[in-house]
Amino acid sequence: MDETDFFLLRKLFENSRLTYRELADMTNMSISAIHKRVKKLVDDEIINAFIARPSAIALKYLSVLIFGTSEAKSMDLLSKELGQHENINFVGIAGAKHLTISAFLRDISELQELSIYVSKTAQISEPNVGIVSVPYITTPEPLTTIDYKILKSLNRDARKPVTDIAEDVGLSAKTVRKRLTRMIENNLVDFIIDWSEKAANNLTTAFHVHLKEGTDINSTIQHIYEKYNQNVIACLSFSNIPNLIIMFTWTKSTQESHEIQKELQTEGFKDIITYIALSSDFYDCWIDQLLRTK
Repeated sequence: MDETDFFLLRKLFENSRLTYRELADMTNMSISAIHKRVKKLVDDEIINAFIARPSAIALKYLSVLIFGTSEAKSMDLLSKELGQHENINFVGIAGAKHLTISAFLRDISELQELSIYVSKTAQISEPNVGIVSVPYITTPEPLTTIDYKILKSLNRDARKPVTDIAEDVGLSAKTVRKRLTRMIENNLVDFIIDWSEKAANNLTTAFHVHLKEGTDINSTIQHIYEKYNQNVIACLSFSNIPNLIIMFTWTKSTQESHEIQKELQTEGFKDIITYIALSSDFYDCWIDQLLRTK
């Protein structure tokens, strides 16, 4: 996997319905070359699925990240056990048995039960629980029955052509296209990918960047995206942990990851803790189950 593959992964993680032509225009490559690269990423099981889900804006759910060091013996078995919980959609395992668990909550009342479950099951004595910060956007109107049917058709195949969706849901292609456009314009849907660190030269690192008191977190995140653009997968901040940014990066080698760490240490942050990912798994959660009932 090279820089172009990573660029494609990142763009598809932002919007897994981007067309091959759109991706080709972004990279100055031919459509056929982009198609071959995306197909190889799928064949190599780096991309496991193209996912479509109602967004946090549509369902008004909370996204949380739980992380800490586990005392469990088998981390792979633990990941599968955690993935059975209806709120959990991602489990990442890093060196020194450090776990990162992503979950979606219908509302804040589910947080305590989930925290207790993770602490007990993952054998993390004092898990860190961060409520992911998201921009506030009002919902112009809720998802309709037709919207849910479209998203159900797209759930594990987000790149499905409009004509195939129309056949699945028994509507015209024009209606499906119109409903999809509305959902996208109103931020009612997330199109992402389920991807994993399976390539030999595919190293994912989580940098826990602790900021000094008074640091503007939004401008810091913008700076990180701009300066480390070639490597950043995502940056997360938390409404209940005001001075922490978790920066997820991709590099081709441990040395390249170390170079990023050394550069971050010159930025004047309070502290930087590094976790190199060993494996990760995405799981169906209550949102996916909700789509199947529609």
